[in-house]
Amino acid sequence: MNVGALLLRCAQRWPDRPALVDARDGGVLTFSRLAERAFALGRALRSEGLNGQDRVAILGDNTPSYLLWDYGTMSAGLVRVPLDPALSADEQAAQLADAQARLLAYGDDYAERARELAEHLPGLLLRPLETAAGCADLLPAALPPAEAMASLNYTGGSTGAPKAVVITHGSLTSALQNIVPARGQGPGDVMLNMRPLWPIAAIVVLAQLAAGGTVVLAGRFHPRRFLELLAHYRAASTSLVPTHLVRLLKETRPADYDLSALRSIDVGAAAIPPDTFEAAIEAFGPRLGILYGLTEASWSCYQPPAALADPATREQAMRSVGRPLFGCEIRIERDGEPAPAGAEGEVLIRGAHVAAGYWRQPELTAQVFRDGWFRTGDLGILDAAGILRITGRLKEVIRSGGKSVLPDEVERALCAHPAVAEAAAAGLPDPEWGEIVGAAVVLNEGVTVSVEELMEHCRLSLSGFKKPRVIRFVAGIPKSHYGKIQRAKVRALLADSL
Repeated sequence: MNVGALLLRCAQRWPDRPALVDARDGGVLTFSRLAERAFALGRALRSEGLNGQDRVAILGDNTPSYLLWDYGTMSAGLVRVPLDPALSADEQAAQLADAQARLLAYGDDYAERARELAEHLPGLLLRPLETAAGCADLLPAALPPAEAMASLNYTGGSTGAPKAVVITHGSLTSALQNIVPARGQGPGDVMLNMRPLWPIAAIVVLAQLAAGGTVVLAGRFHPRRFLELLAHYRAASTSLVPTHLVRLLKETRPADYDLSALRSIDVGAAAIPPDTFEAAIEAFGPRLGILYGLTEASWSCYQPPAALADPATREQAMRSVGRPLFGCEIRIERDGEPAPAGAEGEVLIRGAHVAAGYWRQPELTAQVFRDGWFRTGDLGILDAAGILRITGRLKEVIRSGGKSVLPDEVERALCAHPAVAEAAAAGLPDPEWGEIVGAAVVLNEGVTVSVEELMEHCRLSLSGFKKPRVIRFVAGIPKSHYGKIQRAKVRALLADSL
């Protein structure tokens, strides 16, 4: 299966149903119109001389034009390269150069940035996103095989050299076969999307379309408008990152809106603090669908909202990410061997949805994708019932005096103090201990506490080697768009205080 064949199938099955709705002006694209315009755009790119697996980068926001370029590029057998708009020009230029992109399509808000990038990359073609082609026959420009590249999805981006994950047509469409039955959406169901479409949110949007559902694209996230649109469109589902969830809880009252049609808010649980999780359930009810996946293996596990319905088992459910989806296998490995149920180790994933490797990095690919398994670098526990709990990152484990410290347990201890709003722990180099525990701490507004008091507080609940030796008060914890703590930046903050 490939993206063009998928769009064609949707257009044949639900030609007149609404596929995309633009919340800015109410414009609607039916499934047949979406496929026609995407295929026409793909043909136009081919006519401009792009061929083979040439790379087409996309820099834009959450709009129908973005998706027309996204789907048009892939349906023509070309490779889309979604860029994170939040990155600096230097970081974006490095990704474009690494991908050897032929063309950059950009949204209105990014015209100046696009010109700046073109100055750094001679030969890079520029096209506005709004120049979508007109109608054409309902036939994609190419039907690439399953092993052909569909996308290069860059991970990280804030530190180090660019690293792109190779997503094939086969891995992308196999991921949809996992997601569609797990989410339970279908024709007539509406999904509201206020997330940027690079690259993780794009997979759930495509899954909604593959199920015959409608996607409302609503631009950038604003808490009150988000709730207004959920109510207006009677959306059955939506997808958020943890930072969005926190803003909703701080700035709105969900109870003031009619959300009776809403069945699920899909969010990655690993980055949600327990207090935020509990507050979200209180505000929205048991509507949180918990997913686990990585750029290399999107949507590998899912826990449906129903798992949170029973208060007696809710606490346990809040700590897990559900069971592996239909086409996914999960294994926990310790010291190179499969671990028994209930034991902690590295999470390994196998399935047709797993990426093909890393772009132009054969050594890293061989190291991470081994014997058919993708080594995630995550630490987790798989219980006897097949439910996965993520406990940390293998590379983030702090090694102090030959003993292991998980940052998460230090952060929980600090956050248990009433003065602490957030905390992030990281290992700092030490000539005697190898590493010592450091922590960046955000205090609640209007509250003061001393470093010594926090250290004494930690001593009561943590072993001596786990207690932070360095604590620095900061205005905010460095986090990615998905709400995950950026440990390298935390280490840099702490190192400056030594």
